[in-house]
Amino acid sequence: MKKIQQFIRRNITVAIIVLLLLLTGVFYVVVAQVEPIRISVVNAAKDTAVFGDFVQYIFPTEQHEKSEHSIEQETMPQSQLVEISLSPSAAKNIGLDDSSIKPVTAGDYYKSLTLPAIVTQRQGFSVVFVPSPVTGVVSKVYREEGVSVSPDEPLFDIQLNQQEILKGQADYLALLKKREINAAEIERLKGLDYEIIPKRQRELAYEKEQIDREIAVVKKILLAQGLTDESIAESLEKQEQIIRNVTVAAPKINGNNNGTSEQTYTVENLNVAAGKNVTVGESLCQLSDYSKLVIKGKVFAANENLVSKALETKSRVSAIFEGENGTHFSVPNLQISFIDNNIDSKNGILYCYVDLINHFKRHEIVQGKNIRKYTQWQFKPSRRCELDIEYETLSNCIVLPLDAVADDVNERCVFEWVGNDDENKIWRKKTVRVLYQKRDIVAIANDGAIYPGAKIATKGAALILAALNAANQRNSNSGGGIQHGDHVH
Repeated sequence: MKKIQQFIRRNITVAIIVLLLLLTGVFYVVVAQVEPIRISVVNAAKDTAVFGDFVQYIFPTEQHEKSEHSIEQETMPQSQLVEISLSPSAAKNIGLDDSSIKPVTAGDYYKSLTLPAIVTQRQGFSVVFVPSPVTGVVSKVYREEGVSVSPDEPLFDIQLNQQEILKGQADYLALLKKREINAAEIERLKGLDYEIIPKRQRELAYEKEQIDREIAVVKKILLAQGLTDESIAESLEKQEQIIRNVTVAAPKINGNNNGTSEQTYTVENLNVAAGKNVTVGESLCQLSDYSKLVIKGKVFAANENLVSKALETKSRVSAIFEGENGTHFSVPNLQISFIDNNIDSKNGILYCYVDLINHFKRHEIVQGKNIRKYTQWQFKPSRRCELDIEYETLSNCIVLPLDAVADDVNERCVFEWVGNDDENKIWRKKTVRVLYQKRDIVAIANDGAIYPGAKIATKGAALILAALNAANQRNSNSGGGIQHGDHVH
């Protein structure tokens, strides 16, 4: 009996030891399964951070597979931010508002050749000289320099002092009186029935022909001396008064050059003043008409064939002008008119020419009854610009403003609006491939990096990237995780 009890006690002790060993094994298995979950939870907690006006969301850019050795040596992988949330005040500071968020569209874009150019006058058309039609003394000047005038508006009054033109008017009046007497005599003889009457009628008819010929000759002389058909008809023929003053008006513009109903000149270079004696043909003033100008572009030898091809194919041309605050604007849908046939021997270049339609604004200064009108043309001669001549098509690409694309070391990126966090807008960084870049645009590939219809920031991309990189730098310096309560200023 005693031996049996000792056997049972030994077996119970062994069973307890075996049970303890089994429980220990189970415990280590459970811990091995739970530890990766614990690490994932810790990482997730560290993947969101708030920095002042910015709220950063961490999305690892790539998954790192670690060997057993690396797990022993390292604690957690370092993450990179690819999204950033901007508060309204932060967006306002970088000039980003709702009008700067636009959907992406894909289409064709044309590469272009850029040529330095300058705006010039149209030789023979932009400048009009007003000559004196008669010899005399300037008695009145109607317009001063810089004032705008319309065709047929008066410019000068000239008092006639040439004896020939005064005598010619007197002869003209005498012939008109002689023709009147002749006509009255012919009318009187119509009612008489005498044998001599037919002979007298033939004499009067011949006399009338002579008078008419003399009147025509004298009138031509008066017209050559500067009088007009209107002034002769009104003063000499109707009022029977000698013309003492001639009014010189602005000439009519040949054609409507700027496509508008209003035509205007600007008075430049007044050459006379009241009291000055002038002769026939002497220049009184100069008028400018800038409704249509010419852009003169420099063509270098290496680009001559390309520009010639653009002339043949009627390729579209744009003129690029500098605007306010360093900005630029373009005048599209122009065409090359012609190219010089002679190369400048000094610099080895030739020129191409593009017509430019001009526009103006007008303002007035009122001083009592005196109203002076002034014209300000949008484009003026000698203004520098550039000509963009299209020569190659980029099919199915996305064209964005230059400020919508940021440089990030070895890549280019844009920022897509992916949603809101309360009042903050969330922006996601998208790496893109640039196909072509000009002064103010960037053409990127439509390769799926960003899809048409996606809304992006069209300005401030570099500043958004700077904030994102600052957050990533802080993340790196903190040892692999961004902690809640950190701030970026």
